[in-house]
Amino acid sequence: MKKKTKYNWKSAILHKDATINKAIKNLSDTSLQICLVVSKSGKLEGTLTDGDIRRAMLKGFTLKDKVIKAMKKDPFVVTKKLDRKSIRYLMKANTLLQVPIVDNHRKIVGLHLWNEMPQIKIKDNLVVLMAGGFGKRMRPKTNNIPKPMLKVNGRPILEQVIESVRDCGFKNIIITTHYLKDKIINYFKDGKKWGVNISYICEDKPLGTAGSLGLIKEIINKPILVTNGDVISNINFSEILDYHNFHKADATMAVRILERPNPFGVIEHDGILIKNITEKPISQSTINSGIYVINSKQVKKVKPNKYYKMTDLFLDIKNTGKKTIVFPMHESWRDIGRIQDIEVKKLKKN
Repeated sequence: MKKKTKYNWKSAILHKDATINKAIKNLSDTSLQICLVVSKSGKLEGTLTDGDIRRAMLKGFTLKDKVIKAMKKDPFVVTKKLDRKSIRYLMKANTLLQVPIVDNHRKIVGLHLWNEMPQIKIKDNLVVLMAGGFGKRMRPKTNNIPKPMLKVNGRPILEQVIESVRDCGFKNIIITTHYLKDKIINYFKDGKKWGVNISYICEDKPLGTAGSLGLIKEIINKPILVTNGDVISNINFSEILDYHNFHKADATMAVRILERPNPFGVIEHDGILIKNITEKPISQSTINSGIYVINSKQVKKVKPNKYYKMTDLFLDIKNTGKKTIVFPMHESWRDIGRIQDIEVKKLKKN
């Protein structure tokens, strides 16, 4: 049996002075469906595909013309720092089969191919999105709209959370609602538009950050993912679920390290004698990120219509001798809790 040849992305590189005829040969030889057009220094000048060549021919270009005349001069690129989940999302959203990887000087350092992206395994675990709060700290912006529906970078926060969950393979979603619930239900409906199945829990009265779990009617015997509906994060939800299962935990909380610099020198002393001086020390604390995995048996213990905080639920689970653990997350994370959180985003975008 003939071994399948794996082509190196470097074989797709062409100098900008190369001819279209050479580009056609390159596309045929590499099977990568793209040519990476570079300058002498290796800086990416553009990309060329079969489609680009066809369009050039229709405009009257010949095989002897240089690729620089036919290439796409401002191609979509990414850096090495961008994670695979985000790359997959961007490629899907922009219908791209290839994305060049560049460094800070726009030199080619790699190539992402859609058919080499890891396939997402569909999971039937239930995902609960908490979206019933009043958003009092965000008023007046939340006078007529629930906080999870406020827009960050042009789209509702909750929509971004749903897409992030979906892109990790989760399809079964429950959104818990209370304040201005119709704004959420009328927007997302059954979730078909986003490729997920959405149902709703409507709280008659506020039940806290965990109380609505007691209103879930059907719970399968699998861990349940729970996340606040106003948290934008780049966390891989599949990884926290795998982590939870690997450690055989009963409840897992995603946490972040929060660093707070002290602008002053801190003096350690014994009476009037100075023992040590630390200039502008940084204190660290571990904070709750609002993302959890909880075993179904523990969720079933939550009584209906009882006000319940998520932190109290974790302590109750721990106090019964069950295993409660933390998942240290280092991905981007943003809790939209103040008006400044949205306004700062807009300034950065512009």
